[in-house]
Amino acid sequence: MSRRKLIIAIDGPAGAGKSSAAKSLAGKLGYLTLDSGSLYRAIAWSVIQGKVDHTRPLEVESTCEKLRIKLCLEGESTEVWVDEVNVTSHLRLPEVTEVSSTISAYPGIRHQLLSIQRAIGNQGGVVIEGRDIGTVVFPEAEMKFYLDASVRVRALRRYHDLRLKGVETDIETTTKNIEDRDAKDRQREFAPLRRGEDAVVIDSTRLKLDEVIDRMYCVVMELIARREKIETPSGEHSPGV
Repeated sequence: MSRRKLIIAIDGPAGAGKSSAAKSLAGKLGYLTLDSGSLYRAIAWSVIQGKVDHTRPLEVESTCEKLRIKLCLEGESTEVWVDEVNVTSHLRLPEVTEVSSTISAYPGIRHQLLSIQRAIGNQGGVVIEGRDIGTVVFPEAEMKFYLDASVRVRALRRYHDLRLKGVETDIETTTKNIEDRDAKDRQREFAPLRRGEDAVVIDSTRLKLDEVIDRMYCVVMELIARREKIETPSGEHSPGV
């Protein structure tokens, strides 16, 4: 008997390595990867294409209501589609980033995005990363991780990422930005960053990415094995993850 695949939530502060971990773990499991940032960018792309004034929240919300956003697995990569158009390659364009930054602050868009995330995730077979996934978006997720690291290490990671992208910065500024982001995320009124009581905590301060993935994968496989033992009648074969 085929079973619904898991919803796996990965939460944690900025620079903890959530995106890399989510993509790698999803690849090992054959799951989709979902991050809220790509969804905001998909909405931003649509706003730009429709020549909607992104500074007017109600117009942006009206556009968002009409969109059909879906994720498709292509090899080990997750592609983002909007109204039957593959927009994956457009999501990192500077103009999309700029509009996305503005509209992500609109409460109405955040509320609509919550519904979109749940519609995608409820199908199962997805690794979702963010800052409120296991506590707000999918509190019922079967597997929850909280990925953390020291401020210094997170700042160094972000610093190196920015330099690779050609962004001129220094470690002191990057550290201050990380600290400010932490405070903002933890103190915001709507969906603040916090660790769920049932989340498996992984401190990646002294771990390489492959070590983090190995730990996550082992925990997930242990959960799958327990579910199969409970749900599969004796002698009946289970079809995997």
